[in-house]
Amino acid sequence: MRHFARKSLLGLLMTGLVGCTGSIGSSSTGTGGKSTGTGGSASTGTGGSPSTGSGGTSSGTAGSSGGTLGGVSVTCAPGIPATTQLRRMLNRQYDATVRDLLGVTSVGTGATAGLPSTLLYADFAGPMVPDAWRIYQDVGAQIAKAVMASATLKANFISCDPAASGCLAQTIQTFGRKAFRRPLTTDEVTRFQALGQGTPAGTPAEVAEATLLAFLVSPSFLYLPELNTTPDPSGTGIQLSSYEVATRLSFMLWGSVPDATLSTAANNNQLQAKDQILAQAQRMIAVRAQTAPLVSSFHDHWVQMDNSAQHWWKISHDPTAFPLYTSTAKTSFQSELDNFFAEVAYTNGTFKDLFLSTIGFVNTDNAAIYGLDPSKYSTTLTKVQLDATQRPGFMTRAGFLSSYSHYTDTAPILRGAFMTIYMVGVDPGPPIAGATMLTAPPGNYTTNRQKTDALVNMAPSCMGCHTNLINPFGYALENFDAIGKWQTVDQLGGTIDATATVSLGNGNTQQITSVQQLMQQIAQVPKAQQTYAQYWVAYAYGRDPNPNDQCVADQISTSLSQDGYPILNILADLTQADSFRLRVLGTP
Repeated sequence: MRHFARKSLLGLLMTGLVGCTGSIGSSSTGTGGKSTGTGGSASTGTGGSPSTGSGGTSSGTAGSSGGTLGGVSVTCAPGIPATTQLRRMLNRQYDATVRDLLGVTSVGTGATAGLPSTLLYADFAGPMVPDAWRIYQDVGAQIAKAVMASATLKANFISCDPAASGCLAQTIQTFGRKAFRRPLTTDEVTRFQALGQGTPAGTPAEVAEATLLAFLVSPSFLYLPELNTTPDPSGTGIQLSSYEVATRLSFMLWGSVPDATLSTAANNNQLQAKDQILAQAQRMIAVRAQTAPLVSSFHDHWVQMDNSAQHWWKISHDPTAFPLYTSTAKTSFQSELDNFFAEVAYTNGTFKDLFLSTIGFVNTDNAAIYGLDPSKYSTTLTKVQLDATQRPGFMTRAGFLSSYSHYTDTAPILRGAFMTIYMVGVDPGPPIAGATMLTAPPGNYTTNRQKTDALVNMAPSCMGCHTNLINPFGYALENFDAIGKWQTVDQLGGTIDATATVSLGNGNTQQITSVQQLMQQIAQVPKAQQTYAQYWVAYAYGRDPNPNDQCVADQISTSLSQDGYPILNILADLTQADSFRLRVLGTP
């Protein structure tokens, strides 16, 4: 694009001709937490994602069971939480949006090519910052240039000759409806058309490219505005417009813009009633190609793959001790887990199936680890059924077991701490200063379990947590070596002892004699179900746990405790909460 286009575009943006307006941060009209600000991102570390099934409401009983997430206890208080009216797209949503709108899946060339988000400023809360705004412009310019240079991509933006009379005006309206998730106003159309009236005059192709760039850097594109001011008839809050509900649905379930069917429903104002919203949610969730990636992404978040303090994918292993190990397998191990989570959900799986399903995805990287013949598999993951006694659930997969191990041996403490804290919901507190630097005293150990016991015994003050809470869970997985292969003889030569007495919270202890029994017990822990529900609510709604959302989490937790409640039903139930179609204003 010549200097004309960029200069003209920035002039329009600087004078506020392309943007969104509204009253932000008015006084509260309902219960709820503090406003997230005037133009901040929705995410404060919880992400954003999902909703098929029955459908609860956001009503609840104050003082109900509540939950704990991130060490913060939350108790249900009926109401609608206050939220920002200008939620910014997450970077992963930006990638999906430019893919679905324009067909763009990468920017750059050669070794520098990658997803657009790899160039963006990292997701952050709060108002736009100068560096983020500058990068949005740079990435937008690259995308606009690539689109106009490709006949295939260009057709996604403009289907007529830019030089033809009325072509750009029509393109501004049709593409703008998709990009802004609503029809453009007459004034907005006029302002976009002004890009072709600058000096020096650009060619029709340059004006078209500048117009596309203007859309890509407009606040109405980068943000997901909720500016409707119509009060809900019940007096509970402000009713979102059908366009705003469509945007919430699409970005929660697909992480991208509404499709034609959802846009038509919004055009016809058919997204105001709960049953209308539910029907669209169920339709969208049935499109596995669109919703399954968000289902997998949520479960990656639930199991802490996005927690930099955790051990996922950080550990390498001794290739001499473990000849089946290859350092390049980590990517396929993660893909295996993503496929596992999606397949469990899309085969009518329940919360318990996350811990008990024998679904596996096998290729040449992990076949031998699972005791299968690698010559029968390729680099492509193939769905199989694994041994039910050895491979129940995601924590018996190579991805988890190899991540929560050491270079040369298993790590009962790492595995046990993960299950204790994140699965069972018992927080033993941080290790005593210096404890992580201890090594087991010299000894004639025949199993890693013996060695770990000796290590813990060196620090009597650590024994309470390790002996009673953490280590037993890890010992129950000692039949899996450091890369996840089943073993009955320890690397040190002794016979594996995987029996343990595990503490499941609230005084519930169980004698465990098999990994299958361990997973069955974890799947039944009420706190595990409560935490899972709370994670879903926070992730889907894109905000931290709060008393209002806890009412929804409590209802989902109750459903999870009932046999036969599919994971996918959670997603539709999330769209039936009052807080999904209403909002209240927070204080500045």
